[in-house]
Amino acid sequence: MKIAEKITNIRKNSGLTQKDFADKLFVTRQAVTRWESGETTPTIETLKAMIDLFNVDANVLFDSSCVCQSCGRQFESVEDLGTNLDKSISMDYCNPCITDGELYPANSFDEWVDLCLQYFDNPTAETKEQYRQQLLALKRWSKG
Repeated sequence: MKIAEKITNIRKNSGLTQKDFADKLFVTRQAVTRWESGETTPTIETLKAMIDLFNVDANVLFDSSCVCQSCGRQFESVEDLGTNLDKSISMDYCNPCITDGELYPANSFDEWVDLCLQYFDNPTAETKEQYRQQLLALKRWSKG
């Protein structure tokens, strides 16, 4: 289920119209309409407010398939999400892989693999190859 559907479910389960939902979040009804259609996403601050105001478990927003499309990190909290140029959340990339619409630079795929492997505990050659294959399936690195 996409974030747009999840936001719609949060609103509907709260018994609110788009206008009422927007008022509680101090945004416009049009913003809610755009979130629910998948046209845009809320900012991290708005998403946090939504979680707090409507007593939503942040895990509801994520599932096991929600991973950064650059490094493969699984999203577990709102703080894990990167930000787009317009400060809205990026559902594709984690923080720090993307900040304000700028992807963390990498001169090459191999350089990126080596950079990310610094965060692994004693990676073996087999671990490195498995990680390389995992990354090649992600949006940033796939050839498709």
